[in-house]
Amino acid sequence: MKKLLAIILTALSFSVFSAPQTVPIVWPFAVGAQQANYIRAIVEEANKQQDKYNFIFENKPGAGGTVAARYIQGYQSLAILSSSSSFFVRPQFYPNESYRNEDFKPVLIECLSQPYAIVSGKYNSIEQLRQQKSLTIGLIQGSLTEALGRQLQTILPNTELVFVGYQGTHQPTLEMLAGNLDLNVDLPAYATQWIEDGKLKLIGSSGTRDYKNFKTFHSQGIKGFEGLVSNYQMVVRADTNPAVIEEVHTILRKAANTSPGLPRLYADDYCSQADLNLKQTNEYYSRWLKYWPEKLQSLKK
Repeated sequence: MKKLLAIILTALSFSVFSAPQTVPIVWPFAVGAQQANYIRAIVEEANKQQDKYNFIFENKPGAGGTVAARYIQGYQSLAILSSSSSFFVRPQFYPNESYRNEDFKPVLIECLSQPYAIVSGKYNSIEQLRQQKSLTIGLIQGSLTEALGRQLQTILPNTELVFVGYQGTHQPTLEMLAGNLDLNVDLPAYATQWIEDGKLKLIGSSGTRDYKNFKTFHSQGIKGFEGLVSNYQMVVRADTNPAVIEEVHTILRKAANTSPGLPRLYADDYCSQADLNLKQTNEYYSRWLKYWPEKLQSLKK
């Protein structure tokens, strides 16, 4: 009986110690967003390929990503935050109500250079906008969309831009189609259908690459929008063991590179898939730590 009990206890002990560690990957915006599907695809593939970690998708919306960031900071074990470039923008607009980017370290860069589009149901060019005394524009306050709104204001010195805040980018596009807004800052993947139908006109998009329906401000000779693109990255708390960061990076990078559905998700969203080692990942993160405060400081003047 004692021998049997010892065998049972040994088996139970082994099962406890060999159980995978649950690691949430937290998304701070709309649960149904296309970008949330990036995480789901990576989670599914990562869990197929190894059993040390059980990655799960979690949604913690609120305060422009601050709720999710603070959730990661207070989590008792390993947790990952996946976010857009608004992760860097929010602390610049609301430094006392958010978090510090320096308190996190990158573990994976998912995709790069997703443009944002400024669209209108009424106007089709910067020249027409410059003729207006006042314009309303939909955006998410404290996010990358607000940065685009502020950049637009710099090239419309005689036009008052009235910022109208929303929780996402799709709702104000619908409001604009109904005639309740003059402009909106939207993602190309969402705006494409309306542009193709002729219901919306593109004023310009950020970045430096033109697409079929999206001509950049840059190619129109208008400067300042080139860097206002969204890059998607996963980060952990800065006090995370470097060996763990390296291990998780390797797992997630492999999962991202082998997920059968992920390339299409990125392509449909106008985001270029990244395949960066950890050194390159840290180099990009360091550049963003420098770029965003400098850029946004110029827009706050």
